Amino acid sequence: MEREAAARRYLLRRKDRNINMLAALQDGLARVAAAEEDGCLLQVAGEIWQLAAENERAALRLYAQLPADVTMLEVQAADQAAALAQRFRPACVEFYRNAWFDGPAAELPPLQGAEVRDLGPEQAGELARYYALPGAAAEALGETEAYLAGRMAVGAVFGLYLSGRLAGFAGHHQEGSIGMLTVLPEYRRQGLGAYLERCAILRILARGWLPFGQVAPDNAASLALQRALGMRVSEETVCWMER
Repeated sequence: MEREAAARRYLLRRKDRNINMLAALQDGLARVAAAEEDGCLLQVAGEIWQLAAENERAALRLYAQLPADVTMLEVQAADQAAALAQRFRPACVEFYRNAWFDGPAAELPPLQGAEVRDLGPEQAGELARYYALPGAAAEALGETEAYLAGRMAVGAVFGLYLSGRLAGFAGHHQEGSIGMLTVLPEYRRQGLGAYLERCAILRILARGWLPFGQVAPDNAASLALQRALGMRVSEETVCWMER
């Protein structure tokens, strides 16, 4: 508990940037591998490692504590990514801004013929036709289907049906972030993306978790949506590396 408290204290210094790590701790998804005055290291959902450090020297010191078989690393300071990438040698590097919800929960607006349902693993193949994983697996349909099936098996994916037909879906990833948000082509430009994200926020809150997501810095439409839904958006970027 002392190590976790130390990690929280450090992360709260830059809450907006570090909200993903704070959420992982709050939601019970993270193990604190290291907590020091100038940084901390978390293992999240077993396979994701998150590193926050005050400077490059501290980042490299924490990086040295990673197991050799780590395949996914999230670095909280974008300006430390290059030095860490030289050692991690990722196949894919992506940058995101954190967005998180800290307001009162709002009810879903009325939507005629709408029904929200949990989706099961048997529907993964259908969803994989419309969704691509970020990073190195973006073009691998089989990996996408397997990932979606795994999330569905733990109740992490839901679908929006209009008059009995699937119109879109969303859920949360293994580290707790809202994601997989997809509106099927024939239902786009009807405001359903906002409806799906509102629903995702409410479902996360119902778990007692902290709702947050990650958005590419150049995705102006998604950033505007986050703000319209009452999400706070970090000005700083975090970096995902995968190998």
